[in-house]
Amino acid sequence: MTNMYVLITGGHTGIGLGVTKKLLVPGNKVGLIIRSEARKKEVMSEFAEFPKELVDGIDFFYADLSDQTQVKAVAAEVSAAWPRIDRLFNNAGILTDTGKKSNQGNELHLEINALSPYLLTQELRLLLLNAADAKVISTGTDGMHRRKLNIAPLMGLTKVRALATYYQSKQAMMMLMNDMAASWDGVVFLTVNPGPNKTGMTTSSDAPAILKFLSRFFPDPSVGSKLIYNAGFSSKFADSNAVYITGNKVAPIKSCMTAQEKQTLLAEIES
Repeated sequence: MTNMYVLITGGHTGIGLGVTKKLLVPGNKVGLIIRSEARKKEVMSEFAEFPKELVDGIDFFYADLSDQTQVKAVAAEVSAAWPRIDRLFNNAGILTDTGKKSNQGNELHLEINALSPYLLTQELRLLLLNAADAKVISTGTDGMHRRKLNIAPLMGLTKVRALATYYQSKQAMMMLMNDMAASWDGVVFLTVNPGPNKTGMTTSSDAPAILKFLSRFFPDPSVGSKLIYNAGFSSKFADSNAVYITGNKVAPIKSCMTAQEKQTLLAEIES
């Protein structure tokens, strides 16, 4: 896997950082979408073991992925700088117990975990189509092939419970990506379960109490990083599209998104 243009969100920490490190090989152009210069300084300290020329070759793009205006702006910036995208890793996500909302007024799990990757991918469509073998790899969560989509908590129609809302936002993301796959010839869409990992998401003060307790038993994030990376580059998934990958294999998806659910979700993206 060389000579590729690879863009990743959430590539500065946790499982995303592990993916970024795997991508830092001669010939690749790696781009990280992060929130600020401060986060750039934080992630640069993680690359001490890599040759300076590889680290200096990383392109940093800045955006708050909860702000749709910034998502569109960063996509335009990437489009002006790069000729194509061979791999797009939609890895950024949140799991919070605080019930926050985005600048658009959307529930924050919905905004960052579902709408943001959808909007970013749409805005980067031409760059993906310019690649000979483009893939969009989105980070999901456990049990998505068995879970039925329920957008009510995402739309504020029922009480927000962090874990349930997180799961439903990831489910919505997968359904939106698979819907996109149906109309994009030449671009492959994969959703990957990285499994439970001990990361900032599972140990932060915003995480649900039960998750913070369980996280002490979770493995190092390198486990999840490997699964996400493999989805993007392993020949095992060369012929897969619009699928859910868990345990390093494709699992059948037992639910679907209705046309009304799609319309309701996408109505929350500002024109």
